[in-house]
Order: sequence, then C-alpha cells, then structure tokens
Amino acid sequence: MKIPVLEVRNLNKNFGGLKALRALSFTLGKGRIKLFMGPNGAGKTTLFDIISGLESADSGNIYYKGSEITKMAAEKRARIGMSRTFQTTQVFERLNVVENIMVGCYAKTKVRFVPAGLWFPSIYREEHRNMQEAFDILEFLGMYDKAGRRVSQVSYMERKLIELGRTMAMEPDLLLLDEPFGGLNLKEMKIISEKIGLLRDKGVSIAIIDHHFDLISDTSDDVAVLSHGEIIAQGSPYDIRMNKRVISEYFGVRD
Repeated sequence: MKIPVLEVRNLNKNFGGLKALRALSFTLGKGRIKLFMGPNGAGKTTLFDIISGLESADSGNIYYKGSEITKMAAEKRARIGMSRTFQTTQVFERLNVVENIMVGCYAKTKVRFVPAGLWFPSIYREEHRNMQEAFDILEFLGMYDKAGRRVSQVSYMERKLIELGRTMAMEPDLLLLDEPFGGLNLKEMKIISEKIGLLRDKGVSIAIIDHHFDLISDTSDDVAVLSHGEIIAQGSPYDIRMNKRVISEYFGVRD
C-alpha cells in the first residue's frame, strides 16, 4: 500500500465555544487533486491553516509522506515540500513579475535575494539557476513576455498566476490552494484550472478549497464536503454529485 502524501487523523479545533473542526480525517495521494467544498464557516480555511502550521490543532494528527508533522513549525513544513496560497492574493508590489517568482526560488536555496544583481546571473551560479527556473515557470504560466513588468501593471488573474508560480518555484510535493478561482471570470477560471491540472500531472499533490464545483470537479480526483467542521461526504466528483445529503445541505435542493 502506498503511503499518502498527506494524512489527517481525527483533527479537532475549537475557538472558544465554537467547534471549528470535528474529528476530521482524510488522505491525499501522490499526484492527486482533492477538492474541499462547503458553506462559509464550514472549517475549510481553518483546516488549511492547521495543515500548513499557521494554527495548531487541539487534538488529532497530521502525517506528511508517512512522518508526523502535527507540531512542526510552519517554516519547516515549507522547507520539506509543502506550499500554500491564500484567499487574498499575496504578491510583492515593489518587485516585478520574475522577481516575485524568484522569491519562491530563494525560499529553498541559500542565496540571498539581491534585486540589484537579478540581471547579472554570473554573480552566483545558483542565482543563474534560480533565474532560469523562474523564467521556465513564467513560460509554463504563459507570462514569459511579462517578466519585467511591475505587478501593478498586470491583471488580477495574472496576479493569481504569479502567486501560483511562486509556490511552484518552491518545488512543492503538496500544494494547498485556498479559493484559487475567487474573483475570476469563467475564461480565467479555466486557464487557472488547466495549470493546476498540469501540475497534478507532474506528480504534485494538490488540495483545493473552492465553491466552483462544476468547474473544478472535472480536474479533481476526490471531493470532500464540509459542514460545521465535519466531513459529511467524501468520494469521487460523481459520488458527491449524487449524494442526497450534499444536494440538500450544499446545493440547496431538497426532495
């Protein structure tokens, strides 16, 4: 039996009297996409915060590639191959597009970020490799021709792509995407969805929080539906679409 990239066992989290997560368990295998959906306040972002180390669980265990990381610091989780995006797109406004990608490269190397030397890769061989990797990522994202532009000069969707590219530069084995389609139109969503699918095909395991079931279900391998901190249904996109409780509680259609 293959060891999952991520395994969560009986995770519980309370905020005062509010039970944010209740005995939540699931696994995510290598090169698979798992979609987490549910109404606002269901516990989805809290779950990602705990997996990435930004919050601690009250009880339960988290395993990454078979090793327990429940109490591991967030920065160490990033170094061992976990990366995360947030609901609010986070980019560095004072840097240009390629420099934003290179921030992710520097997160996994010992080379310090020296903006004045970015265009002189001979300063460090490693910096040259980082820059080449950043340009390769921009080509993958379809933004190669915008490498030198300031972030303020690109569209909102392109900011989303930059954030995705920065996480790619960290070479993650596990990627947590919190509402990657928020604020995008259908055409833009399809572009982002295609890139996510290609990352999965490269062997990256991806967990996604999103409400656009019809769009992302075509890319997802598994779906988990949360309600009041519990997983009320889990399975293939088809299984979820046919689940009567999900239809009732999430899609709002009753028999």
